[in-house]
Amino acid sequence: MFYSYLPTFNIEFFIDSFQSCKRDLTNRIITDTVLNKSANDFIDQQTAFAKMLVNNSVTISKYMFDIWVK
Repeated sequence: MFYSYLPTFNIEFFIDSFQSCKRDLTNRIITDTVLNKSANDFIDQQTAFAKMLVNNSVTISKYMFDIWVK
């Protein structure tokens, strides 16, 4: 089906896209390998934190909706 080829534009897609841009910019600006690795590790932790916040928000929203519907 045609719909199976469409990408899903959820919030994690936008988080990954934004963090990828930051990582590309960091790799171009910071040429020192130690600082570059540190900066990329920081970006990875930011990504994990943002995805955790989204997951918590979605979980709480689903829970509150289920309570409200009952």
